[in-house]
Amino acid sequence: MSIKAFFVSVCVLVLTGCPDHNEPERPRYGPDPAYRSISVVVPQHYDAWVETFILESVSGEIGWRAPIGSVSCCWKEPSGGNAEWQAMPGLVLIKWFSFAEQQSYRALIKLENAREIEEKMKEIAPIERYGKIFEMPRNDLTFGLAPGGTVVVWIMNGAENAIEVGRYSARKIETHPEHYHEITERYQRDSQEYIDKHGIPVDDW
Repeated sequence: MSIKAFFVSVCVLVLTGCPDHNEPERPRYGPDPAYRSISVVVPQHYDAWVETFILESVSGEIGWRAPIGSVSCCWKEPSGGNAEWQAMPGLVLIKWFSFAEQQSYRALIKLENAREIEEKMKEIAPIERYGKIFEMPRNDLTFGLAPGGTVVVWIMNGAENAIEVGRYSARKIETHPEHYHEITERYQRDSQEYIDKHGIPVDDW
């Protein structure tokens, strides 16, 4: 390659590789049809440790595990522990330990009408953030884990426009509270007074 051809190649790479600073930035918060997330949440004061969170796509061709771990808040909010969206899940396995109850649960959830849920998530719903109204898809699939083993599933971009799309029951399984001893101690320092005063509402979900 001649020196002239070399410099022409470098110039082309520079021009194509550098962003156009005159091009407007994409909004940091706003509609993005490609964005999806999956969240695991609990009611306030009823923390959980999600030991297992495995998802399988509707097609059955994609399966993935999400390391959720500790979840402390917030019921019916797209927060808590978040998982990467790889495909619309049709089957979800959740195993968690409830600190308030000192009990482990397991739920194998087959999402009913998963394709319909996926399409409904694309619908635009207004949400207020930072004093402004944004028009966004309901782009979060949220799994709420409640005392007593209830699992509620919503689609939302915020609690104010959540739509419940499923309700399931987990079963109690063999529990080893000693595995969570240190985290339980921290949880009790923060929430035991509330639990003693209000109890554990296992039937209100």
